[in-house]
Amino acid sequence: MEISNLGLNIKKFRIEKGWNLKKLKEESGIGYATLHDIESGKTQNLNSSNIEKVAAALGKTTDELLGVEVEIIEKQVGDLEETIKAILSSDELTIDGENITNDEKAEIYDLIAFEINSVRRRRKSCRSNE
Repeated sequence: MEISNLGLNIKKFRIEKGWNLKKLKEESGIGYATLHDIESGKTQNLNSSNIEKVAAALGKTTDELLGVEVEIIEKQVGDLEETIKAILSSDELTIDGENITNDEKAEIYDLIAFEINSVRRRRKSCRSNE
């Protein structure tokens, strides 16, 4: 049985806190058997609600538990259109917990681009009227 990253990380963070499984059970409200099974590799995953509970108990984010490296781009927001393109380039965008498809991204971009162009037209019209 291979232990998932989730199981390995839960165990690592639990041990870092000096907790045994019983303490994690008490702090998270997740059953002892469930926690044992994920840490031992008997099961490979937890539902999202339980991941959130374990993360909160351990003082970690769900990304840390899952071993997901989140790249934070520190960038001064400038041009709105370029910022929207950068946001929509992410593969992890969701609406109501469901990933956004490329077609949906294109639809969102088209709507925003339309409004950006409307602002440009109004500004151009205002400048020509001055």
